[in-house]
Amino acid sequence: MRKIFRYAFLLIAGAFLLAGCLPEEGEEALKYQGPSVVEFKNQTLGKLTSVLRREGVLTVPAANVQTDTSRFITPTAYAHTSAAGTRTTFSARAVDSVLVQLVGPQKSTETVLNFEVLSTSTAVQGTDYTFDDSNANGKVVIPANKSQGYILIRPIAGGSAPGSTRSIILRLNGNEELKASPNYDTFYVSIYQPTAAQQQ
Repeated sequence: MRKIFRYAFLLIAGAFLLAGCLPEEGEEALKYQGPSVVEFKNQTLGKLTSVLRREGVLTVPAANVQTDTSRFITPTAYAHTSAAGTRTTFSARAVDSVLVQLVGPQKSTETVLNFEVLSTSTAVQGTDYTFDDSNANGKVVIPANKSQGYILIRPIAGGSAPGSTRSIILRLNGNEELKASPNYDTFYVSIYQPTAAQQQ
């Protein structure tokens, strides 16, 4: 009789232990279940202000605050003085990287995606910026077994008039297999050209 109770106890305890190893319904609900898509992501969003300033990402004035789909940069180091007299120094950003991420399972081969610069952009390619050679043809590559690739933009110092801001509006088009998420298919990079007084 004791053996029966012992075996029954082990059987019941084993069932509870096994059930504890299985994922709960709540955990399954957290997994992305939709189709694979690609989207822009602002990888500098959430960084400390002091880090952003060293990287040439503008944080003042308030109109230059970045969002999940936009960022303000400067190709020339300069200092901004607020109305209250606070002086903020920004480093130059020689290359800006716009992150393109895959939402879904990784691929065993590289994924080539298409993007375009919209005609409503105020920045002029060759005057205000250039693309890295890997992106010059409107392509961005997500390497095999990875979830992200980058569009590399090189802002040109002195490209536009001092004190002006020019914007590049990127549209991610995806490819035949992967479509761009309609919520994150557009990204804005604004390039501020500081005045001579700000550069001193």
